[in-house]
Amino acid sequence: MESVEEAVVSELKKQLQDEDLNPEQKINLLNNGINKALNVAAVQTDSSVLTRVKSQLYHTGVLSQCVRALSLDPIRLRGNWTGAAATLAQLTSSCCVGVDPGKHSKAFHRLFLPSVIDSLLSLASQLMRRVESSSLFRKVMDSVSWLLRAHTQLTTQVLSSVHYERIQMCDDATVSLLCVQLWIQTCTASRDFLSRLSDDSVLLLLNEAVGQLAVSSDSVVGRASVRLILLMANQLQLRLQPLLLSFRGLDNLLDKDWRGQGFDQEVDQLIALIQSDRGTMSPSQVRLDTSQSFP
Repeated sequence: MESVEEAVVSELKKQLQDEDLNPEQKINLLNNGINKALNVAAVQTDSSVLTRVKSQLYHTGVLSQCVRALSLDPIRLRGNWTGAAATLAQLTSSCCVGVDPGKHSKAFHRLFLPSVIDSLLSLASQLMRRVESSSLFRKVMDSVSWLLRAHTQLTTQVLSSVHYERIQMCDDATVSLLCVQLWIQTCTASRDFLSRLSDDSVLLLLNEAVGQLAVSSDSVVGRASVRLILLMANQLQLRLQPLLLSFRGLDNLLDKDWRGQGFDQEVDQLIALIQSDRGTMSPSQVRLDTSQSFP
């Protein structure tokens, strides 16, 4: 006999088979059904129930339906679809953490999760262009961060994604700041996140921060970028040093463009770190105030 939460998922799967559903109706159905299933599981005393529900959502193909819905061309969507899509992104990301794919583990990690990340970034790039959707853009980027904390292997895909590159190229300081904050939040929330990255992925992440320092003139973006590099140095210690030195002239850039912007202490700290091969400073001396927040 099915449990209450299993019955909810089964009913959702059945409803999704209705071929007369338009894209907006399908997104709303997914939001309502998944939310109901998760809420039913959350009130159970057995903590394993939530894992079972998430696993059932994956095995029944409901989460695959989420990915397809999130990947739809906005031209096919009508009305106020952005809020519902951002909510679905959040639910999908949540369901991909703490799921047991069982014998389908290889397909889950190698095929399904990359498709989830791609759909989230695709949606984020669409929301980025809408002035009224800045809070929804943040919501989707937070969903990406949540997924990265649990599945570090997706980092390289994010940083090399065409959708993410499109987001990076946006000249809106708010968007640039949210990109940097994505990595600050991920690194701060998961202390072993950086240590699980390959050197190539760390280099891509450094390139993100240094790139912002090179092209942005916004002091908040600059400070966040400096903070990200210092955070990386604090967590990776000596491993970061040779990678950081590959960005020739970074210390001069910091000295010339970022002094007098209100965070000279952090700028001086990063310059000293870059020049530490001359005995100025070691990564272990980096002290980062993680209580600082950026608007």
